[in-house]
Amino acid sequence: MRSQSPFRTATMVVTLGVLLGAAPLAAQDPGAPVRPGPGGEMVDRIVAIVGDSAIFRSDVLEHVREMQASGIEVPQEPVALQDFQRGALDDLVGQTLVLQAAAKDTLISVENDQVDTDLQAAWDEKVRTFGSEELLRQALTETGITPVQYRADLRKQIYQGQLSQRYLQSQLGTTKVPPVEESEIRALFERDRATFGNRPATISIRQVILLPAPSDSVKAAARTEASRILGLIRSGEDFSELARRFSDDPGSAQAGGDLGWVRQGEMVREFEDALFGLQRGEVSAVVETVFGAHIVRLDRIQGPQRSASHILIAAEPGEADVTAARTRANEIRAAIAGGTLISEFASEGERVGLPETAELSVAQLGQLPGGYATELQGAQPGDVLGPIEFQASQGQFAFGVVQVTGAREAGEFMYEDAREQIRGFLQDQKFRERLLTRLRAETYVEIRW
Repeated sequence: MRSQSPFRTATMVVTLGVLLGAAPLAAQDPGAPVRPGPGGEMVDRIVAIVGDSAIFRSDVLEHVREMQASGIEVPQEPVALQDFQRGALDDLVGQTLVLQAAAKDTLISVENDQVDTDLQAAWDEKVRTFGSEELLRQALTETGITPVQYRADLRKQIYQGQLSQRYLQSQLGTTKVPPVEESEIRALFERDRATFGNRPATISIRQVILLPAPSDSVKAAARTEASRILGLIRSGEDFSELARRFSDDPGSAQAGGDLGWVRQGEMVREFEDALFGLQRGEVSAVVETVFGAHIVRLDRIQGPQRSASHILIAAEPGEADVTAARTRANEIRAAIAGGTLISEFASEGERVGLPETAELSVAQLGQLPGGYATELQGAQPGDVLGPIEFQASQGQFAFGVVQVTGAREAGEFMYEDAREQIRGFLQDQKFRERLLTRLRAETYVEIRW
């Protein structure tokens, strides 16, 4: 996925890794019965044909190795191992079905610039893991893979992962999934509770986040520029090209303003109201949010989802605006510490990708913006913290005032702890089954296991 647009308030997370698999599949010649080994001997064979692609036994074995490397226990007993490998083959068949369906959908695309950005990030992460680029290259060479080939394979994997995820998101509104019953959740919990391990210690918080508001003159300048660009659109100029030239949203500008699929509750309110009031292909008037002035276009509709594009002209606050927000955050902290309910200030808070309320483990604290982990480490129920200063988007400062509402020690997972996660898992599983059943009915699939 491309980087998060700054005015989004939540990231859509699609937990369908079992569908996507870990290793990208290359289309193979279904007519080739085997692959030749180094000495010319036949060491491989086709185990499945999916549409115009073939899956080889070596693909399955590699997928099993990757699952084992990720921490999944692979059985050693021959019959159990055979069943496990067959399950891995089913995963790869599902992955291939999704990739083929995504490739046929002309409205789904992946930007090369974003793939290259993610590729570099993945390479940099590998370099950090090995300690240096030289050590990484040496390790690759020792396994018989050149760095060039490794980067090519990694790029293909990233591309296919993005393509698959976009397709899956596009299908969320078109694949009807039966509800998850409480009895199903309970049964899965009882079956697998021994594998849950211990529940980590957690801390519960509620917070108000303030963003510095730009001055009236800055907002007026953004409105004027957005109105000028809207005039160009209405005179016939291309929306996507204008987004590339003028939009201040780094997450979508180079994609012609494309935001992908969104649902209600994921956007700042003014943007959302405008988007969900449009007809397909319609362009909005200038829409003002805390981020500036937007021009919104509705591209597609699928059930509760909307595929949207936009152009943002940012309205950036000045130093005086930042100082005013910091002062107000200090006032709010003092009021809460003095006994005022934090809910009294909810209307002043902004949605910037952080939840208003949350229960966080110690491990999750490090994933929060700078300053949060330090402030929350060792905090006790009733503590009022902040203002915590952090960068919300585009380098803009935000100020968080946090009240600790509870804390739990580590212990055994109980049903209520795991209930919603299990519900989400079962919902994803049902979605997977419905979608793959439909794709299998539309595609030639032959298993030769």
